[in-house]
Amino acid sequence: MDLISVEEKELLIKATKLMEELRESIEVIEDKETVEDLKAALAEADSGNTRPLSELVRELDLEEEV
Repeated sequence: MDLISVEEKELLIKATKLMEELRESIEVIEDKETVEDLKAALAEADSGNTRPLSELVRELDLEEEV
């Protein structure tokens, strides 16, 4: 006899994953340098300062991995 059902186990697993994601998000938010880097990256993207992913893949010589 199980103490919890399969559905309850699945719910606990999902809740655990969500809590881990929340913890990671909080860590990022608390890191001022990372937040500033993210803001700068978003500003660059908003201004159109982007390039195709295929170009980056070629530059990093990752064609075989992607």
